[in-house]
Amino acid sequence: MDVFDPLPNQWHSADQQLMFALTVPVEADLFYPQWRDPAVAHQLGMTPPANVNDVRTMLAYYIGNAQTGSAARYTVRHGQTVIGICGFNDIDRADSRVEIGYEILPAYQHRGWGSALVAAMVDQAWQDLDLNRVGAGVLPANTASLAVLRHNGFTTEGTLRQFTRIGDTVYDLVMCSKVRALDK
Repeated sequence: MDVFDPLPNQWHSADQQLMFALTVPVEADLFYPQWRDPAVAHQLGMTPPANVNDVRTMLAYYIGNAQTGSAARYTVRHGQTVIGICGFNDIDRADSRVEIGYEILPAYQHRGWGSALVAAMVDQAWQDLDLNRVGAGVLPANTASLAVLRHNGFTTEGTLRQFTRIGDTVYDLVMCSKVRALDK
């Protein structure tokens, strides 16, 4: 892929269990109820959106980023059921790396979907996007997400102290990665 190639509109996990489609603004209603919860928003590294229109605006922004190949948000479905959302953030084709983010909706948590989703994202990054490094930054208290990354063979590289701001507070961030050239 070239530097500004658009990201795919949709793709499937290797086992065809999960379908990933660019999240569109009309899907804001699916995620707003959870994202307005301060505890959930905190784990996602954001302040809670004030209203559903804020979520629509954010999702429209990511559609534009997907068109330039720099980032994207995907709604994740198992069959016709939406189970979560994920994203490729800060795609850097020159350095062959990307950061991922993901969230499983509450009704589908603790069923292995997080691990399946992350595995599919790594495959997509390594194969279709032809990137070498997949990284993830996680708040230290988010033990469930850290477990998902460990299950998928990510290496914990360390903690970036006072690295990310959420609202008025600065937090540490645990950095994890999986490198195609080293961790296949």
